[in-house]
Amino acid sequence: MEYSALTIGLTDELFSNIQTLLTSNLRFTPSLTVQDASRLLIQQVFHLLVVDLEYLRSILQVDWLPSVRRVTFVPIVVLSDTPERDLHSLIHHGVDICISSKQAPFLIADIILSQLRRYTEYNHFNNPENAEAASFQAGDIFIDPPRRMVKVRGQSVNLRPREFSLLLYFMRNINIVLTSEQICEHAWGMEGSYKRGVSGPIAILRKIIETDPTCPRYIETVSRIGYRFTAYHSEICDNYSDDEVAL
Repeated sequence: MEYSALTIGLTDELFSNIQTLLTSNLRFTPSLTVQDASRLLIQQVFHLLVVDLEYLRSILQVDWLPSVRRVTFVPIVVLSDTPERDLHSLIHHGVDICISSKQAPFLIADIILSQLRRYTEYNHFNNPENAEAASFQAGDIFIDPPRRMVKVRGQSVNLRPREFSLLLYFMRNINIVLTSEQICEHAWGMEGSYKRGVSGPIAILRKIIETDPTCPRYIETVSRIGYRFTAYHSEICDNYSDDEVAL
């Protein structure tokens, strides 16, 4: 049973020590920049984020922390040289815990492990490789499969089972072009072609999750092939025509 943690700004020595101490509990992925971290948080499921505040200060990117909460609700552990001074503002930035970077590595590892245990047990991650158990976020959309809950830009929305299954399948396959047959088979468990096509459910889903359904941000139409779900924002409008898709 393996969980994933993303780190940013940790010194090589601290990263190595923590990785050694928690090697049986966590797979660590280091990020070199905040841009890289944002991309990884969108594209992958992580169970923990560990950030060195002094690194963010050195590159003038402390304001990056609030943006993380628009992407994921993963626990954020921040290491700081002055945790007592920083704690109040960091909590308001969405950070879960702020600890002294001057503590011994084994103490830092213990705190990281406690945050991981709290998060994974709360979300029932009995098997993190089982996607059915993992709540996650892509862009402005948060989905919790076990609780059948969806939030768009922080607001809860109600989806019928058909549209919920469609959204879940899309969000598990970000940036992958999916045919109508694939959607029918994997989202709804239907073999063969869906007699009414998928354009109807997709139109309903777009009305709920898109700011402007006529200029989709999340569900793009790929002419004569199918659809692609993307968490990235594009200023180029997807002027789709569902008649062009082979249903």
